[in-house]
Amino acid sequence: MNGSDKKLSRDEVKYLREKEKRANKSKRDAERERIKKETAAQKNAERELRERERKAAERESARLRIEREKAREAERKRRTELADLRRKRRIAFYDKIKKKLVNKPDGFDYKSGGFMPKLKIVCAGDGATVLSALAAAGIRVYDFDGKAGETAFKIRKKDLRKAVAILGDLCYNYRIDDRYGIGKLCAFWLARIGLLLGAAASVVCLNLSYGYVWRISISGNDKLTDEAIERALYAAGVCAGRRKSDLRMADVAAALNSLDGVSDAAAEIVGTTLCVYVLESKDFFVAQKYSSYVSAFDATVTRIVARSGYSKVVRGATVKKGDVLVDGEVYSTTGELLYVAECDAEVYGDVSVTFSAEVSDAAVEYRRTGRSKTCTVFELFGIEIGTCKSPYVSYESVAHTARYDTFLPLYITQTDFFETKPFDTERDIDEAAKEFAAEKIEEMRFVGDFRSSYTVKRSVSGLYSVHVFLSGEALISRGVTGV
Repeated sequence: MNGSDKKLSRDEVKYLREKEKRANKSKRDAERERIKKETAAQKNAERELRERERKAAERESARLRIEREKAREAERKRRTELADLRRKRRIAFYDKIKKKLVNKPDGFDYKSGGFMPKLKIVCAGDGATVLSALAAAGIRVYDFDGKAGETAFKIRKKDLRKAVAILGDLCYNYRIDDRYGIGKLCAFWLARIGLLLGAAASVVCLNLSYGYVWRISISGNDKLTDEAIERALYAAGVCAGRRKSDLRMADVAAALNSLDGVSDAAAEIVGTTLCVYVLESKDFFVAQKYSSYVSAFDATVTRIVARSGYSKVVRGATVKKGDVLVDGEVYSTTGELLYVAECDAEVYGDVSVTFSAEVSDAAVEYRRTGRSKTCTVFELFGIEIGTCKSPYVSYESVAHTARYDTFLPLYITQTDFFETKPFDTERDIDEAAKEFAAEKIEEMRFVGDFRSSYTVKRSVSGLYSVHVFLSGEALISRGVTGV
């Protein structure tokens, strides 16, 4: 028997097996160590990548912050320069008006100098000689002023010929400077008769306007519409354009209290505005009438409230989505359809329903860029003067209305437009799922307790599947105009 044909002993087989196990264990340990090193290297690489991204985001945020500060500073500088320019223009305009009105005998500093007609004469010569010559002739002199080789004085109009003859005998040059008296005063006011009449007409119009109501302001109504309240007021004879003395606040409140859904009402007049305050009843609802009501879900009917119409189901019945619950069909004794009347009903049922939606983890956030513009609109007697339009494609707006309705129904609305720019951001998927669930719970109109749950699963890159389960008693009827 050859050596190769020898059978291995049991110890040798055991040794070889142990050796093979040790070799396999060494291979496994080496593979685990390699995987561990690769995982650690990958984690380090990811950590370095996140750190680089964080630093890049911080640098970008700092850059944007610096740009915003520069933009704000530039806008501040522009507004300051614009304000200074407007102030200079305003001062120049006022100076121009003052120059036009100053030192004019027919200006606002006009002095009549008495009612008797007088003339102002300016002559070149000795003032004492002129004064003594005029006094010797019996001419009374007013406002005598002699300086710098010229003499100015006033005399009565009837003494003009005497004074001219005396100045001619003295060989003095003279000129008649201006005229004064009741005629001049009348001319002064006749030249401004249009201004006086306009001011008087304005005062009369303001007083007449203050005696009327030009606007009706309604507040406190949530379910009742302004149109319904205005119709009730109009039926009671209360409308814009009525005299204040013709309106009694008790009658206005009584007209409002007669409306369905009004628990209490009050009214008062502020300036030229009739302010109406309404307190609605807590159990008030605005009933809408339809030709029929169908089920919005698969459900088991628990309650039926049919104020008008005919119920097609009973309590405990199982209905499918789209089944008719209540309708207003009226038949004859022979079974012929006569007409379809309006019906008003509410049907409740036990519902178990699941809603699904795809939600993205990406969101768009709009932020202000720092640029803004202000527009002003005037409203008088319901007529708007001016336009209010945003110069930006994407913007936010804030409006403020000032009321100047003491005498006239004047309202000034100032709207500030702020330019916005979209930025891509990341949102919390769990919060998005909760918002979706809250939206569906509100749509279901549950009554009392209900059960809810939701699950979120990742579907594709950036998208998640949200499943919302809801169960409980809810309003299942939905009104339609035809079946």
